[in-house]
Amino acid sequence: MIIPYSSIAAVLTFLAGFINLSLGVIVLLKSRRSHTQLLFFLICFALFLWCSVIGSLYLNIWQIAFLQTVKWVLLIALPIPLLTILFSDAFPDRKPVYSAFHILLLCLPAVILAGLIIGKTIISSELAGHTIVIRLGDLRNLFSLYILAYFSIAGFIFFRNYRTATAIEKTKYNYFFAGILVTTVMVVVFNLILVNLFGIVHFIFFGPLGTIFLLGATAYAITKYRLMNISLVIKKTTAYSLVTSAITFVYVLIVVAFEFLFRFIYGYYSFWASIPAALVIAVTFAPMRERLQTVTDKLFFRRTVEYQNVIKEVTRLIASVTNLNTLFRLIDRTILRAMCVKNVAIMLYEERKNMFLVEKTNGHPQEFLNITFEPGNSLIAYMEEKKDAVVLDEIKALRSSGNVNAAEKVRLNGVCAALEKLESVVAIPSFSRDKLVGILCLGEKLSGEPYSPDDLGLLLTMASESGVAIENAKLYRDITETRDYLNGLVQGSDDAIITLDLQGRILSWNEGARSIFGYAAAEVIGRTPPFFTDKETEELVNKILQSKNIKAIELGKKGKHGREVPLLLTASPIRDTSGSVLGVSAILKDITELKKVNQLKHEVLSVISHELRTPLTPIKGYLSLILSGQMGQITTEQIKALNIISNQSDHLADLIDSLIDISRVEAGKPLELLKEPQFLDDIVKESLSASASTFAAKAIQVETNYPSYRMAIMADRKKLMRVMDNLLSNALKFTPANGWVKVSFEKGDKEIKVVVADSGIGLAPEHLEKIFESFFQIDTSYTRSIGGIGMGLTLAREIIGAHDGRIWAESNGLGKGSRLCFTLPIS
Repeated sequence: MIIPYSSIAAVLTFLAGFINLSLGVIVLLKSRRSHTQLLFFLICFALFLWCSVIGSLYLNIWQIAFLQTVKWVLLIALPIPLLTILFSDAFPDRKPVYSAFHILLLCLPAVILAGLIIGKTIISSELAGHTIVIRLGDLRNLFSLYILAYFSIAGFIFFRNYRTATAIEKTKYNYFFAGILVTTVMVVVFNLILVNLFGIVHFIFFGPLGTIFLLGATAYAITKYRLMNISLVIKKTTAYSLVTSAITFVYVLIVVAFEFLFRFIYGYYSFWASIPAALVIAVTFAPMRERLQTVTDKLFFRRTVEYQNVIKEVTRLIASVTNLNTLFRLIDRTILRAMCVKNVAIMLYEERKNMFLVEKTNGHPQEFLNITFEPGNSLIAYMEEKKDAVVLDEIKALRSSGNVNAAEKVRLNGVCAALEKLESVVAIPSFSRDKLVGILCLGEKLSGEPYSPDDLGLLLTMASESGVAIENAKLYRDITETRDYLNGLVQGSDDAIITLDLQGRILSWNEGARSIFGYAAAEVIGRTPPFFTDKETEELVNKILQSKNIKAIELGKKGKHGREVPLLLTASPIRDTSGSVLGVSAILKDITELKKVNQLKHEVLSVISHELRTPLTPIKGYLSLILSGQMGQITTEQIKALNIISNQSDHLADLIDSLIDISRVEAGKPLELLKEPQFLDDIVKESLSASASTFAAKAIQVETNYPSYRMAIMADRKKLMRVMDNLLSNALKFTPANGWVKVSFEKGDKEIKVVVADSGIGLAPEHLEKIFESFFQIDTSYTRSIGGIGMGLTLAREIIGAHDGRIWAESNGLGKGSRLCFTLPIS
């Protein structure tokens, strides 16, 4: 064989070696440091050395030691088949099973061949003129057999692993096989057919150049996370190349036409003839190429283009969907139709349950709707961390690669288990404001093809739009459910619940209002309330605008039936998000039955009170006779017991009188007073004397400042005694042990003021007036332990009011004591 010298061949061969080395370095630096990346780098490095030595042959750099250079070519080629076998077992991301012993056995033939190459049994050379003649020895077939055997073993391993590979791994193998195909074709054509059949050796440097295609495709398969379908890449490359060639041919015809036209008109060719052709090419090239590529896509890749367009259209429509079921239907039916997948499941995060639920399925059994994932689930956590599509084959490949630690392998097992539970091979996350709100789970394609990067890219885009749409749809659903729930409460209420605008016109009218007033909603919507006068409606709206809530105002109004209905009115403002008043919400409660019950209560109280007083009168009479000795002599012990009975009888009489007074107050009737000239200080002294023992029992110090003058008033002695008893009892209840109570007097021009102050628990500002309301009690653990019904101060207010006086409470706050004050006119 004669090798010609060629600088062009040398440069191209050196370039091939440099590119191969660059690919190896890129893979080694960019990818994880696994066996696959390391072996690939070693193959690239060996091919770099091999191409470099071959390039030196073309340049005849070492003419004197040419034979040794050729031998170096063969020696450097020896480890390449060995590395290929090891690489075949590690590709695309496997852990090799070869031990050190196996590797040594594989190296043994290469070592033997190296010894033979160094000698002259395989190759020798001689210089003939300006060419070097290489002569092959008798054992040259051993080298060929070694190369053929090792590459055959590597090919067998590649095909064996391909059969058990996942869909994604098979895509990587397809790229590798495509590279082998291109390289093999170049080697067979330029290094075998042209050389052996036609004797052409000027193009043998294309053999080393072919390795670029093999290593380039392999490097892409190793480093690229997700690969395009190799058949689609080849088809598109071929189609677009033909389109570009067609455009070039058309433009050549245009240039020739302009040249012909110029010669025809002027009789000679000029540079200016090419200017119109250049303008036409510059203006039309880009749009024509784009248009032809679009037509090519529609003709040759129609299915791919159609489903991509469908996904894009659905992505556009999703943003306008507010109904969750419509959104689900749009997504899952589109995916099933466009991508032809076996099944689809949609999971959503439900805040109320704090978990992810399968909300919609297609192609799954009904039981899938019961699947739930906690936020800490491996799949959920993995998606929140990666924020990318999760592909089952990729997770399995990563798990079995041997490049993950034990903890990561456990997590990947959990991710695989979750995907397999959902019968999904791909999970697409949907985020809204950086929060995972949904997951689109897809089963296998009916064609068995893996999901391409274009597929996943389109799905991720759709999921991104879906995230906002899902949140909006969930918000719309929650608002609708809340609205329906509240509307059900309003419509189902027995009370009249109505809303008014700021002009007093009715906006809503529930069934309770229709039942109470007799008007249907259609009769009153848009009008002022028929049971209010215009002035009353205006006053109601004005009070609300002045931030005056109306609470429990009792009134009587006539309905359509003409009958007056006793009502309890409560009204409050309706505000927008900025706090501005938009209208009025009014609740009118029919208290007809409450009035009847209240009247019955008053009657019962009145009857019971008088009936209790009837037997009490003779009891007290006979007690008086016994204590006076008129019914016989009694002992000292009997006197004590009878005095206790007499005191309790008096207490019972006071309770009965209080009960009668309460019934009169509740009925709205004035108290019956027996006004006589009295000295107020005597009444206070008597009340203090009666309660002195109870104050002493709690070690409460009682202070008074009686004036030197007598305080004459016209009053009902018994009722004023009841007032003082209630005020002192109140001070006693709410003053802790070892406290103090002070009773003081102040005389004015026309009235006398009495103050009962204590060091007790004090009052909050909002309770200073409420304590005089019927049955009001401050809700604290202290007051609950004391008891009482909350009518003592109410009675005190009524009694003082009946005497033309006034009563009020003062306090500096909780824990700072209180002062109960009342005034009475001077007689």
